[in-house]
Amino acid sequence: MAPINPDRNYQQLLTAAVARTQRETQDIIYNATPLTRILRDMGKIQVKRAGGPELRIPVEFDKLQAQWFTGYDKIEITPKELLNSAVFNWSRVVGMFSLNGTEMLFTSGEEERIDLLKFYLESARKSVKESFEEGIVSDGTAQGGRQMIGFGGAIPIVANTGIYGGINRADVAAWRTSEFNATTDFAALGNVWDATTARPMISQMTLNRSRGSQYPDLWIFDSNSWQAVEASFVAHQRLATERSARLGYSGMAYHTAAGLVDLVAAGGIGNVMPANTAFGIDTNNLSIYEFPGQSFVPFHPAGGLRPINQDAMAQGIVWSGQMVVENPLSMIRLATA
Repeated sequence: MAPINPDRNYQQLLTAAVARTQRETQDIIYNATPLTRILRDMGKIQVKRAGGPELRIPVEFDKLQAQWFTGYDKIEITPKELLNSAVFNWSRVVGMFSLNGTEMLFTSGEEERIDLLKFYLESARKSVKESFEEGIVSDGTAQGGRQMIGFGGAIPIVANTGIYGGINRADVAAWRTSEFNATTDFAALGNVWDATTARPMISQMTLNRSRGSQYPDLWIFDSNSWQAVEASFVAHQRLATERSARLGYSGMAYHTAAGLVDLVAAGGIGNVMPANTAFGIDTNNLSIYEFPGQSFVPFHPAGGLRPINQDAMAQGIVWSGQMVVENPLSMIRLATA
């Protein structure tokens, strides 16, 4: 048998390992949070046909006004600009891993090679997963604005300021989210976030920002805020929705006047959810768009990368896309302290 070319063999293995585990990587990352599990189940994580270096989403800026009339009443015909486009940059994240010549020299057995590749692949996957989770709640300004625009940018602290998708919120009321502060905006409830007030505040905000079937159906709380939510429900009031049971995430649910809402906590080691914060999300108006052919695939689709002046080779897991709030009116940011 001809001797194996170690370089060629490893380069092929690096690329094949990433490509073969693409689906597994998607499952791990998209199942890591209740939000991404829900969006994936709803078909809201989708490939968007690339129209160039920007992602364009149609936005309804205004609405037509129907008119009651009788007899010879004049019918008002006022031209309106109903549609425009929100424009986003594609965000890209990559988890790189590399093997140097010394490691390859002393890893000659097939099982040893597989174990070594598995270790590096898992490490790269973990780095992408952590960066993706950070991106979900980020404002998109990290690393020179290259980060995905998460809730921090889409649902800001001051709702009528800033530019999102190229649209100035100060100029377009329909492009604004809502912000509430538990310590100042709920005088009738005592302006305090605790086990007594958490539930009625959630109900009030959810109804306040609802219209028909559109309302914040998913509430995400940081660990500080979650304590009051959990304490506000006695055992028999803690429902599990069909959605949470089927998708396998932990949380609670209850019926508001607007509809059934899921309540989940974002906590644990390494969690990046802003402290004393909750987000009310209308999941029907939130999407994650993937650039075609860029869903956790090999960064270099050929044989990996081989530096000219280093005894090493590298490959990576890359994702390109953007998270987009398509109708901000039913999105809420709550400060609980």
